[in-house]
Amino acid sequence: WFESHLLDYDVASNWCNWVAAAGLTGGRINRFNMIRQSRLYDPSGEYLRHWLHELRSVPGDRAHEPWQLSEEECTRYGSADYPPPCIDPSGFAGGRGVLGRGSGGSGSGGEGKKSPVF
Repeated sequence: WFESHLLDYDVASNWCNWVAAAGLTGGRINRFNMIRQSRLYDPSGEYLRHWLHELRSVPGDRAHEPWQLSEEECTRYGSADYPPPCIDPSGFAGGRGVLGRGSGGSGSGGEGKKSPVF
């Protein structure tokens, strides 16, 4: 069912990534920082604006964190309907902060171990 609702479904990418994300592959546990990934691979926010219609008028890299826009900016850019994050983005990548920097933390449950930031 889920696969039929994805625009970019690919059996190899989706099934393998879901298994890894569920921690069923053994080995290291990856902690993805979605904002960092977005800024690395789409620095201008072009991809985000293409697929997220509420963000089409948000300028430059501001599209990566639209919840940081003021009410006035949301009205100006037509992004007021974009929902806020359902979790605190500063907790991405094991508490390393929004851009994957900072003091870190174990993130993997082991004393002194740090999860890779991708």
